Amino acid sequence: MTFVKTMPAQSEILNWLNRVKLFDGVTTDALKPIIENANYLEFSTGDLISYEGMLFSGCSLVITGKVEVFRNTYLGEEKIFGIFSPYELVAIAAVFMPHNRFPMTIRAKTHCSLLLLEKSSVLQVCMNNPIIMQRLLVQFSTKLYEQINNIDWLTSSSAEQRLAAYILSQSSKHDVSFVLPISRSQLATKLGIRYETLSRLMSSWRKQKIIEIELNNIKIINKSYLNELTLPSKRSF
Repeated sequence: MTFVKTMPAQSEILNWLNRVKLFDGVTTDALKPIIENANYLEFSTGDLISYEGMLFSGCSLVITGKVEVFRNTYLGEEKIFGIFSPYELVAIAAVFMPHNRFPMTIRAKTHCSLLLLEKSSVLQVCMNNPIIMQRLLVQFSTKLYEQINNIDWLTSSSAEQRLAAYILSQSSKHDVSFVLPISRSQLATKLGIRYETLSRLMSSWRKQKIIEIELNNIKIINKSYLNELTLPSKRSF
């Protein structure tokens, strides 16, 4: 980890904050507590930014690069909960958690730079600006609804259906070809299946020309087959 001694100008920090949906349209004066107490840091690939159970000091805004949030299972496997890109806030929900601890471990997926937003400053800005709290409530309730649907899907679907749903979710972001953002072992853990099961499914789909695989590069060949597998997961709202 590299601590940057020269802080960016406040005008540059304001420009970064203005690119975050949560702060869109919020005035400079309203954001002043965050701007004045922010810290700018850079991390190398693989650096731990914070770890599960660590005292919570504030959330992070990704400026460059990517960070990932994960937990280790009781078997020692890594379960990835999210990958964050520039101008996304990491651990914003933890600002409001009463235990005041990081609920997961945060790690630099690539070389990255972060703006650390001090907890009390974020709380002050939220309390003084109802529009920010309204946006957070929408964000949190949407995420909660997604997680309820995910739990329902995980407990009622087959391994093949879960893998199909994941591949389609990635293709919606990157067209029919994409690079797996996590390792295959991490993907197996995320889907709640054994690594051997994942490998067998991918090998079978490749032979059936449903997908093409080269290392972590995946291309969908038969999208209708995958869509049919995931029909039970489709919701009207």
